[in-house]
Formats: sequence, structure tokens, C-alpha cells
Amino acid sequence: MFQIRKADRPIHLSDAFARSPGNLRTLAAAAILALFLFVTPQTVAAQSQPLAGNHPTAHVTNLSARADAARPLNLHISFAPRNPVALAKLLTDLQNPASPRYHHWLSPAQFTAQFGRSAEEVAAIRQWLSGQGLRVIESSPRGLTTSATVAQAESAFVTPMIASTDGSLYANASDPQIPVRFAGVIGSIEGLDNTHHSLALAIRPHSSSATRAATSLKQHNRMLRAGAQSNTAHTATLMPAAVVDYSGGLGLAFGPSDLWTFYDETSLLNVGTDGSGGDCVAIIEDTDYLSSAVTLFDTNFALPVANVTRVQADGSSPGRTGDEIEALLDIEWAHAVAPGAALAVYIGNPATAAIDPLVDALQKAVTDNKCGAISISYGFCGTPNSFFTGTLDPIFAQAAAQGQSVFISSGDDGAAGLALNTARTACVVGKSRSVSEMSADPNVIAVGGTEFTPTYDGSHEDVGSTAESVWNDSTGASGGGASAIFAKPSWQTSRTPADAKRDVPDIALGSSPISPGFYWGDDNGGSAAMNCCVGGTSIAAPMWAGLAKVIAQGMSSRLGNMNPRIYTLGALHDEAVSGLRDVTAGNNTYDSVTGFTAVTGYDQATGWGSADMAAFAAAYPVATSTPTPSPTPTPSPTPTPTPIATPTPTPTATPTPTPTPTPTAEPAAFTPKTILFGRRKVGTASVPKMVVIANPLRNKSLLIIGSLSLIGSNYIIDSGTTTCTGGAGLSPGKHCRIGLRFAPGVTGRLSATLSVSDTSSNSPHLVALHGMGM
Repeated sequence: MFQIRKADRPIHLSDAFARSPGNLRTLAAAAILALFLFVTPQTVAAQSQPLAGNHPTAHVTNLSARADAARPLNLHISFAPRNPVALAKLLTDLQNPASPRYHHWLSPAQFTAQFGRSAEEVAAIRQWLSGQGLRVIESSPRGLTTSATVAQAESAFVTPMIASTDGSLYANASDPQIPVRFAGVIGSIEGLDNTHHSLALAIRPHSSSATRAATSLKQHNRMLRAGAQSNTAHTATLMPAAVVDYSGGLGLAFGPSDLWTFYDETSLLNVGTDGSGGDCVAIIEDTDYLSSAVTLFDTNFALPVANVTRVQADGSSPGRTGDEIEALLDIEWAHAVAPGAALAVYIGNPATAAIDPLVDALQKAVTDNKCGAISISYGFCGTPNSFFTGTLDPIFAQAAAQGQSVFISSGDDGAAGLALNTARTACVVGKSRSVSEMSADPNVIAVGGTEFTPTYDGSHEDVGSTAESVWNDSTGASGGGASAIFAKPSWQTSRTPADAKRDVPDIALGSSPISPGFYWGDDNGGSAAMNCCVGGTSIAAPMWAGLAKVIAQGMSSRLGNMNPRIYTLGALHDEAVSGLRDVTAGNNTYDSVTGFTAVTGYDQATGWGSADMAAFAAAYPVATSTPTPSPTPTPSPTPTPTPIATPTPTPTATPTPTPTPTPTAEPAAFTPKTILFGRRKVGTASVPKMVVIANPLRNKSLLIIGSLSLIGSNYIIDSGTTTCTGGAGLSPGKHCRIGLRFAPGVTGRLSATLSVSDTSSNSPHLVALHGMGM
């Protein structure tokens, strides 16, 4: 047993804790900690120093027992990058168009060679740990993993290990001591406590009775459209007797085509700038997911089939856990914004994690270096500062050096942020201002949230942008504020509040699950099902990651840390030039914690605002005298030139046209390369568009479908997917579907109208159909 010896009398920590009954234990813990530090031999103090910020502070004083000396610990030591000054200069140069190193990204091997710890340094740390009785399991220039008992950790790191009375929770009571010669080499030590928790930030609305008055009517209408039980007294005034819906009867919210219209991405997709070519988008998760739910989302919204690869961080799977909704919405909405991009879902396993499942997955995505954009939609609480500065920051720095753009949700609890609950078992809303420190790392882009009331046409398609405000409703609010850990980076100086701190967020995007709310393909007990509605800054982060991939396709280069360019564009204060939509209404005050008000320009609620995607993509590139098409990240030289050249953009452009397409000679045989149907982009003419006729009432007689007809050509009613047939009844609360196929014989914009006749008061239903043959 580890003991402290003063004079000739040994003092056992376990004995001291055992002698401090009831409410004296906390005082005893503090006293023993002081005694422990006071009587540490002077030779140890002279040769070691504390690893600052490497112990949890939240509620640790309530841990009043001695940790079991024999308890096994799995520890991970993260190394600080070598040559930190040179690394900082490199990261600046990589984003400086005037530098010859602009966008000259490093490979993982190059990063390790320049900034990883030397073999001699790693060997010296291994020898030191082994001499303390710890068993080193694995080591690399980035760090090492080791196993120890509580007693061995106390002795090696000269810190008492305290615990809850039942022994389930434990932590080191003070910063661990490390030899002076390893100062600046060891960045952090993980595993000395288990008060560290993460939280998936996907948000679903509460019941309509819990919503604010401003949103309750909207939520009520969604319930009616979904065929939910409702007060019949309101039904006649709020809803017609039948509703035409495109979502499968789930309600009126945003699908991919609505997002494309609202944020002006349609023009990019029309010309094939959809994230295809090059590399992928990495999505960081701690859960597996139901693949068929992603497929259903794609089919329902006529998206191309998502090209998704699972990557297990350590080769083991955690299975589908309570965070699966997060994984599904991340995948589906990154794909919605970049429908041509490949996706790689990096999955950590909580049961076998070396550091933390999310950190393991992130580290794997960075060392693999296969994806140019990375999305993380989680937050942490109960975590020492060194976790952010010593464990995560070196990983984010490597990502930035490799040209990887990392997008992290700024949080869903406004200015309150996340805190550890009093039981030290979960993350809850904080009681004072705080931010997601992971999103505040200067090497990542923090993504906040907005809300807005969309304008839909008669077919329930969004018709264009409306004013956005800070997301702040009954479900949550955009995270933002000033970091307590990171200093203000140079690109924020004079452009953000004069607080000397890294401010977040940097940018934002729609996040409210109520205004407008977003659909997702869900796992319904092992079966795929469409669901509504979801939101949170966790949906904004993967959408921005998808946009980064779209922009990277147009530039034929990775983007790296986009913040220097974002802040340059934001400072122009001109949406038409920058493509950044300033949000000037609302605040992120939440749960009695006073937040920050949106103002003209940068603010700590939505950053520089959201984006006009087409304008932002046009504004982002910088002219340089020496263009550098990113030599290291992805050598695949097929960004998009080949696909665009093939489909005969102008058949009369040359005297000897290729005879293959023959668009005018045989229009019936014409097969478009890209189809836009109802503003939804699809890869083939055979993908059906669904129109839903719903009877939203629970107490009304049957609706009888009379007839279906198409006014105009190039559209076909698909009998195989149509369940609305002439003379068929529609029971109360039920719906039927009409499947449509777009089969253009010529290029250009093609329109038609679907007419559905039934016994409802608003019959016939006229659905406008729009497509483009290309």
C-alpha cells in the first residue's frame, strides 16, 4: 500500500479516510491532500513539477473516500508537439496566401517527422514509467498507453486518488507531478479520473404543451399534418380536410431540397458541384447505426445513394447505442449538403477506448488523413483543462497542418454550456457562462445555430431564404461565449470582443428542431423509418462539413482551418461579396444564464452568421501567384472535369460533335446525366418522387379518391409505388402515396401539374412539378 512516512511513523491514506466519519470526510480529504503535499520528500519536489490543469475540479471536493489502492487504471499520456513555435508558424503560413507554403499540406508522416516526439524522448518516458511499476502497452511519437493500479499512479504522479463513498467514482485530487525533464514533452495524462463525460447534441422537440407560445401553433400544425391526435375544435380552422405533403405524412419541416433553396445551394448542385471527386467527409461517432435508415432518407428525398464507409477506431464495434440518432442525422445531413461526397464514419468504442471513444475516432480520422472535412457533434463535461489543451489540441493542430477542416458544434445550451451534474454521472445545463472548449480550440471551426420561419409554396417546398435569428427556443439555444482556456487567435483580434479569449462560435446554420425542424431517417427498433423533427447545433456542424467539401471540389484543394478566411470575409460586412448572412436578431440567454445578443457583424451567439452557399463558395478562393493543388492529401486527380465534359454541354460547339448523345435526333432515347426533380437532385430518371395525400382528422368520414391526372409531359405516375387509386377510400388519420417519375426527353426546365381529386373541401389538389433535363 502506498504510504507517506514522516519521522518513523507511516501514515496510510486509507486509514485517515476511514477515521473521518460522516460529514467530516470532505474536510479530512482536504487535510490529507495538504499533508500529502507537505510531506512529499524535497528531492521529489526538486525534480518534478505539476502538469497544470490535469485534474477535474467540478465536485471533486465531494469525493471524500480513499480510492481502492488495488483498482486498475488504464492511462494514456499524450505528448505535446515538438517545435511548437515552428508548428504555430506553419499553421499561419498554410492559410496565408502570400506565403510560399500556402495550402502546401503535410502528410501524417511529414507531420510526425517535424513535430512528433523523438524516439529518445519516448524511450526515456517509457523507462521512467516502467521504473515506477507501470506497464507500457503501446507507444508512438504522439503518446503512449499504460496500465497501473491506483497505488502505483499515486506513487508515480505524487497525487492522492480520492473516491466516492461507494468507490464508483474516483479522481486525482491534485495535478499529477512529472519529472522536470519531461516538461513540455508530456501534454496530458488521461485515465486518472472517471468524472469525464460526453453528450451527443442532437435535439428533439418537447411536447407541444412545453413549447413557447410563439411556436406552439406551428407545432400543433405539424401534429395535424402527421395525423396525430388533436383537439377537434381547432382542426377545422387550422387545417383543410386533406393535406398534400412530400414527406410521407410526417409534418411540414425541412428536407434536403428545402435546405438547398433556403441557403442557395441549388445553383452549385445544378452544375455538378456537389462534393464529388477528391476525398471524403469524416463523421466522428461513438455508436454504430442502421444502414437502412440512411438508405430510406436518401430514397425518400431522391438523393443519390450515400457512399458510406464504417471505420472502427480500434477494430471493435460498440453496437447501436443511445447516440444512434446523432450518428444518423450527422450522416444524412452531411450527405444532403454534399450529395456527391463519400462519407467515412469513424466509430470509437466506449468499452475498449484507449483515451475516449470520440477522441479515439478523431485520432484515427486524422492519422488516416483520408477525409478533408471532419464533423463532431458532441460536447464534454467534467473534464480537466489539459484534456482540451494537451490531448485534443495536438490532434486538431495535426488536422489543420494536413488540410483537414474540423467543424464542431458550439453547443445546445446557449451561454450556459454543459456542466457535470452533482452526482458526477452526466452532463447537464450549466449554471454560469461557459462554452464548449472543444469547439473553442483555435484549430477548429465552431458552428452555432439559427432559427427561422420558412416560406413554403403550395407544394410545401421552401421558396427562398427568410430572416434568421439566434436559435433560442424551448428545446435549446446556440452555444457561444468566451473560452476559459484558449487565448484569442490573431484572426479574431480586433474582430471579436476585446476579452483576450478565443470567442465562439465562428459561423452558424439552421438548428432549431421547431423552426423549421429537420427530417431524418430513424432506427425504429431495427426497422428504418422516416421521422420528424430533429435539430441542434449537431445538425449544423455536419452541414458545414458538407459545404466545405463542396467548396474544396471547386478549388481542387483541401481548405484546412477555414477561420482565417471566414474572418477576412466576415469583416467585409457585405453579404453579397462574402456570402455570409449576418444574423442580427435574438440572443443565447438560456436557463437563467445571461447570454450574448446578436449584433451587426461578429457576435458570440452566431459568429458571422449563416451562409448563402453559392455566394460563399464563390468568395472563398483566394488568387495566388503560385497555385498549389494540394499535393499530399489525396492524389486522386479526378475532381470533376471528366464527368462535366461527357454529357454534351453544347452539342453545336465543335464542327465534329461526338455522335453518342444525339439529343435532337432521338429525343425519346435521351438519358440526362443529372436530374433535378421538384428541386431534388437525383442521379437517375427512375427515382420516384413521392406525393402524399393525408387525411389529418381522427373523427371525420372517409375521403374518397376520385382521379389522378397529369397536365404536361415528361412525367409519369408510377403504378408500382402509388397507393392512391381512383375510388379508394382514405381512412381518418391515414394517408396514401403517389409515386412520380421524371422521364425527360429533352434538356432544359420542364414543368407539369399533378391533379388529385377527392371529397375534401380543398379538392382538387394541384401539385406543381419542376424538373431539369441535363
